[in-house]
Parts: sequence; structure tokens; C-alpha cells
Amino acid sequence: MDITTLGWVAALSSFTLSIAMVVWGRNGM
Repeated sequence: MDITTLGWVAALSSFTLSIAMVVWGRNGM
């Protein structure tokens, strides 16, 4: 696994986490 792939994985996981936080917040958690 090279550094570019690792960067994409890190960015995608943090993006997914922020979306999940917004969704949970709107659902009243």
C-alpha cells in the first residue's frame, strides 16, 4: 500500500465519519 492510497483511505474514512455525525445529529441522538 503506497502513501497515496493511505491518504485516500484516511480522507474517505474521516468524511464518512463526519457524514455519520450529521445524520445522527438530525435523528436526535
